[in-house]
Amino acid sequence: MTSDPVPLVALERVSVAHLDADQPTVRDVSFAIGRGEAVLLLGPSGAGKSTLTLALSGLIPHSLDAEVTGVVRVAGCDVASSSPAALSARIGMVFQDPDAQVVTATVLDEVAFALENLLAPADEIERRAERSLRRLGLWERRHDDPATLSGGGRQRLALAAALATDAPLLVLDEPTANLDPDGAREVYAALHKLVAAGDRSILLIEHDVDAALPLATRVLVLDDEGRLAFDGSPARVLGEHRRELAALGVWLPRSASHASEGMRDARPEADAGETASARVEDHAARRPAAAVREAPGGTRARASRGGAAASADAIVAVHDLVLARGRRGSRRTVLRGVSLDIPRGSFTAVVGPNGAGKTTLAQAIAGVLPAPRGSVRVDGDDPARSRRGRRVGFVFQNPEHQFVAHTVRDELAHDLRGRGLTRDEIDGRVDAMLGRLGLAAHAERHPFRLSGGQKRRLSVGTALIGIEPGERRVLVLDEPLFGQDRARASEIIGMLEALRADGVTIIVVTHDPALVDRCATHVVEVRDGRAVMRAHRPAEADPDPGERTLGPTEVSAAPVVLDDSSAVPLPDTGPVRVAAPPPAERRRALDRRDPLAKLVAVLPAMIALVFTRDPVVPAIVLSLSYAVLLAGSRLTRRLALWLGLVLPAIAAILSVGFSLWTDVETGIATGLRLAALLATALVGGVSTDGAGFVRSLTQHLRLPYRLGGTALAALRFVPRFRDEREIIRSAHRVRGRRGPLAAIGVGASTLVPLLASGIRHAERVALAMDARAFGAHPTRTERHPAVWTPADTALVIGGWLLTVAAFVGAALLPPG
Repeated sequence: MTSDPVPLVALERVSVAHLDADQPTVRDVSFAIGRGEAVLLLGPSGAGKSTLTLALSGLIPHSLDAEVTGVVRVAGCDVASSSPAALSARIGMVFQDPDAQVVTATVLDEVAFALENLLAPADEIERRAERSLRRLGLWERRHDDPATLSGGGRQRLALAAALATDAPLLVLDEPTANLDPDGAREVYAALHKLVAAGDRSILLIEHDVDAALPLATRVLVLDDEGRLAFDGSPARVLGEHRRELAALGVWLPRSASHASEGMRDARPEADAGETASARVEDHAARRPAAAVREAPGGTRARASRGGAAASADAIVAVHDLVLARGRRGSRRTVLRGVSLDIPRGSFTAVVGPNGAGKTTLAQAIAGVLPAPRGSVRVDGDDPARSRRGRRVGFVFQNPEHQFVAHTVRDELAHDLRGRGLTRDEIDGRVDAMLGRLGLAAHAERHPFRLSGGQKRRLSVGTALIGIEPGERRVLVLDEPLFGQDRARASEIIGMLEALRADGVTIIVVTHDPALVDRCATHVVEVRDGRAVMRAHRPAEADPDPGERTLGPTEVSAAPVVLDDSSAVPLPDTGPVRVAAPPPAERRRALDRRDPLAKLVAVLPAMIALVFTRDPVVPAIVLSLSYAVLLAGSRLTRRLALWLGLVLPAIAAILSVGFSLWTDVETGIATGLRLAALLATALVGGVSTDGAGFVRSLTQHLRLPYRLGGTALAALRFVPRFRDEREIIRSAHRVRGRRGPLAAIGVGASTLVPLLASGIRHAERVALAMDARAFGAHPTRTERHPAVWTPADTALVIGGWLLTVAAFVGAALLPPG
């Protein structure tokens, strides 16, 4: 902390109450943060940590309705009376979900987004964006789509976007929660460089205390009522109050000594970029040799069963499993010839980096995702084609996907109904599970209104409550500890261990090496679509209630090597010219035209086609469209498919169909008309990306830029719906949806969770945009101006003239 007498952040008796809450989430909190401090904010689930950061950044109350009392000041600015633009220039926010923060189509545009909203000059935007991207090691990826980055890369991108505003305070709300160990390692390596530079203050929420401690100069702890319980150095708070923190359910460092040596000043200079934890994938390999042994029956992954005989004791047998995921035309192979045997009664941890295929493997084992016949067997049966709701239980990564009832109580009771139990027996078991999950006070609430951690516990409870002797002998869980504090995580682990003691086989997808260390009898590592299985000896549970025995995402001790100049500001050498995009194929005539010009050029023809009834005009327009597309646009595989197969097939099928229904001339005219409409639409859209079209429409028609920006964000959001719908439908089939909607079908029952998921994602994206000054001013700096050239005017005139010529030519043709 510097000697500056005016703190960067000052909170005075701050309380925050959400509009639908009976009591405040944050209560009477006061503290200050000095310049250059790195503050770790701890507390149990539901303590109000995220709420506090939202109030600190001004998103509460400016973007989210809540009642705030007390005073919050950042860099001398009163948050309650400040504009979003003023606050975003003082505070850079990084949220836990990398995907919900991306709103543009390139890495460079993402970093420039906030600066454009703040009306920074274009040359200054380029300079600061380059400096920030170089600092985070992303400059070479500046022209890439953010979707092509890893999870850790997207979080580093979010951090770069926050840094570009030169905000003196960075607020990070569990930035590694959704990341695999490699991704978390990338983020913490970047944070270490920022802390070492000393030009930012940091407020960090993080469950992984071991990873965060090397950064922290100070620790704040909220209790379960949202009050500030402890405030001091890491050594004092974590060393002197271990038992109190454990009683609160706060995660603690793995070793007692680490609590007193966790300050970054105590770490060697050479280790400044390291973290305290170890990668999941290497965890078992570093254990004593006696602790790792070959699993019974030769359970290492193999290309075929010929390499080793299947274990007679295996309850799950996977044989040469190959699975692809994705939409038609963009499917990719996720699992490549996976074979393994999971012993009966084992606790198997499935580990590996994001995107490796862990969830796909788990869903195939549970029957959620149909696998090729014979490739997956659970106790001798195909889980996707048998009584899947009984033999295998599954807990989805997103809890909302599997909820089917309107109250928490009914959600837990759902799997007990229809089993011959009395009402009193069902109520008794539900009440017991509510107590174990800490949800008794929320029994009558809708599951979607629970907090993230509460939803996770409820999803685990729905799978656990229905397990009976002889049923669901396998339980598969995808990240069951995500978002849980120490107390609730220990409760869930206790339930899983008790089930295993009763003979239930547990399979857990996890990024948590402490869970692996304590519970796993076997580890399956999935990487690049392949799997290797090894036996593992669980460690003895630590009896000390103040000692951390479980923890969330762990990260590698090896630092990521970023750009050598990453911690050094770029010299002021005048305007920075953005490097040209990677070389691409020479653009054709249509590719170079303004998107709005292409639409206006074909619009008269499309309108006219709607009202024409003879086959001549559609035939002429269709021929002209083919000529324009072939001469003016690059012939991609997709365009060739449309021109060579789809449009002719549409014309032929409709012509025959309507000819049989009406007469031949009407049938041919109808088929040609629809084909011509689609062909003219291709002229306007085949060479136009959605982002370019929105920019052109917004700028040329002088539409509010908020409308255009929202549309750009929506373009990235729409593809999620199809994937979400399929996941939710699978979840409801597994749960065995019952009730009034059952007659309508599983498809109808997915509507509420699909809308809830969509709204939730949209809210997160909107918050991320507001945190970067979106809509703070009536205008914004436009780095991609839409320029209307004489060639665009010529295209419009040419399109209209061709339309007139088509109709005149049709009129001049002799009848018949």
